[in-house]
Amino acid sequence: MNRLNSKKLTAGKRCATLLALTGLCLILAANAARAGVVEDESGFSLGLALTGSSYHIDWNSPALDITEGGGGLQLGVGYRFNPVFMVELVAGGSNHGTSDSAIDASTASVQIFGYYRFLPEKSIRPYIKGGIAGYALVLESGSASARMDGGGVAFGAGVRCFITPHLSLGVDLTHNMIRYDTARLSLGQFSYESSTDEYARQTTVGFTFGCSF
Repeated sequence: MNRLNSKKLTAGKRCATLLALTGLCLILAANAARAGVVEDESGFSLGLALTGSSYHIDWNSPALDITEGGGGLQLGVGYRFNPVFMVELVAGGSNHGTSDSAIDASTASVQIFGYYRFLPEKSIRPYIKGGIAGYALVLESGSASARMDGGGVAFGAGVRCFITPHLSLGVDLTHNMIRYDTARLSLGQFSYESSTDEYARQTTVGFTFGCSF
């Protein structure tokens, strides 16, 4: 099995895992709803998400294509002002294959979100969110690498189910609209930086685990 097929198989396993975890979340949500579990009204929170992502960049490169499907992790730190409004700082990334098996691609982001959360007296809490972010795309092959950095906006929606007043499971959907404005090429000790103007889109679906305190 070549490297590209191996990456496709790995992506398929990630998708199956995400679906299984989503099913588990729904079962726990039903049990929590019957038990009447309610989240604490305000305070800090920590979050971890296992993500699957779809990535597309609008460049005209006949030599290299980035595989749309990928997977990764996200970590978040948030603060709940009240049962409805929340802010969160999220850092994460994902790995992607390319049309050249010798080149690996990865994306990274740091995002600041504001949340509006519905149903404050319920165990199951749907929400919408929006924010701004910084993004990076990195291509690596041995000692050579290329990196693009930029900014953009992100928005999404999701649901969290509180299995205790402090622990939650959930599903999150986020869409990112990205503009890269800086490019850097590196080969060993040599590096070259220039401006660029490339646009990309990335959609992530995550299975989330949260801790409120």
